[in-house]
Amino acid sequence: MNTVYLLDDHEMILPGICLVVESLEGFTVCGQATDGLTAVKEMIELEPDICVADLSVPMLNGFGVTRKLKEAKMKTKVILLTSFSDHTSIEEALKQDVAGYILKEDNSSELEQALKNVSKGYRYFTPKIMTQMMDGMLMNRKGEKPSEYRTRLGSLTGRECDVLSLVMNGLSGKEICTQLNISESTMKTHKMNLVRKMNVRNMKELVAVMHREELSAHHVP
Repeated sequence: MNTVYLLDDHEMILPGICLVVESLEGFTVCGQATDGLTAVKEMIELEPDICVADLSVPMLNGFGVTRKLKEAKMKTKVILLTSFSDHTSIEEALKQDVAGYILKEDNSSELEQALKNVSKGYRYFTPKIMTQMMDGMLMNRKGEKPSEYRTRLGSLTGRECDVLSLVMNGLSGKEICTQLNISESTMKTHKMNLVRKMNVRNMKELVAVMHREELSAHHVP
C-alpha cells in the first residue's frame, strides 16, 4: 500500500484531494497539513511514500518542504499540485528534483496518473508543464538571459516569498498577518524589503511586474 501525505493551505481543497487518493487501489492518505513546517515534522515520523504538496503554503513553501525532506534523507517523493505554471517555478521544481508537477486546473485524472507513475518509480509532468519545460529549453538554447526581476527573486528570503505570494493572491495585510502568524509591523517590514530588493516603487508595481514577467513568488535558491 502506497501511503500519501497531503499538504495544502486551503482546507476546502484537502477533502477533494483525499477523495481522489483514496479512490485509487493501492493508495491511502496517511496524514495532511495546511502549513509546511507541520508537514515536514509529521512526514519525518510517518515516512510516507509520496507527498502531494502545494507551492503556496505558509511557514515553509512547497520547495522548502522538498529541501527539508532531502536534508532528512527521506525517501518520500514529492508531487507538486499547484496553480503556478511559470518558467521560474518549473525550473526550481526541476532543480529540486521533484517527482511530479500537476496543476490545480487539471482534471483529477492527472493526479491519479501522477500517483500511479510516481509509485512505480517514474516521473509525471502534466502536458502544460511539459510544454513550458520545452519552451524553457528552447529559450536557453537561444541564449536569452534571465530578466532583471527573475534574477532579483533569488535574493528573497523564504518568508518574503510567502508574503509576496499572498499579496499576489489578493490577500489583505490583515489576512497575511493571520495566515503567516506575524505582526503587522513584521508584515510591513517584509513588504519594504520586497520593494527594495526587487527595485520597484511599491507593492502594486511589484505585483504588476510579477504578472508581466510571468514570475512566481516561489523561486527560492
